[in-house]
Amino acid sequence: MSFGFWNVRGLMNPIKQAEVRQFVHLNNICCVGLLETKVPATTFPNLSSGLLLGWMWVFNYEHSSRERIWVGWNPLLVCLNTRTSTDQIIHGDVHFLNSGYTLSLSVVYGEHTFVARRPLWSELISLSSSLKECPWMVAGDFNAIRDPSDRMGSPDIWIPTFDNFKECLDQAELFDLRYVGFQFTWFTSSGTQRKQRKIDWVLVNNCWCNTFSFSEASFMAPGLSDHYSNGCKNSCTYFSSDSFQIF
Repeated sequence: MSFGFWNVRGLMNPIKQAEVRQFVHLNNICCVGLLETKVPATTFPNLSSGLLLGWMWVFNYEHSSRERIWVGWNPLLVCLNTRTSTDQIIHGDVHFLNSGYTLSLSVVYGEHTFVARRPLWSELISLSSSLKECPWMVAGDFNAIRDPSDRMGSPDIWIPTFDNFKECLDQAELFDLRYVGFQFTWFTSSGTQRKQRKIDWVLVNNCWCNTFSFSEASFMAPGLSDHYSNGCKNSCTYFSSDSFQIF
């Protein structure tokens, strides 16, 4: 089984809905995080029920009117118990019905400014203190880079606020999951004006590394959005931005 995450940049288009269904079915995904859905709360019940038949969903409309995060799961395979929901994160426990495994999952869509992202960093640090003995994965679009090597096509200026993300990871004891494929997951423009960033991440803690030691992410080629696809293989598999997967 696998998990998937995708910054869909709008889910109202039937073509994008079909792409999501194909993405889930082709990759045997049991739990999916959809980011930046742009689906009004009044439209959610009808659209979500028809998107993946029989699936269950949680969302963060109560914290964000901008339709930022949906998390869905196949109740025949897993059970998701939501613990925390804010404007930038949905966090819960995923229980695998066949194997009995339980892991913690945080689906993230970070705000676009340094100041607005600070609560997210505080939330992750706070969560980490109670998850040291549980496999924990944090995945999604953070809208943040960790160090200068995570960008191309920009001036070599590095300001102190860029360090906030790295400082959060250090304090929360979260690590970049081993990955293959593309380093940069977001791009804009072309030619000499082209900018590229690694802003989509699959992060795990030490307990995850010990429990799912063979898992890895795979960041794939550009798809329907300006994000690249991501994925993880082995014990778990994830997809992010355009998509990423973990077995």
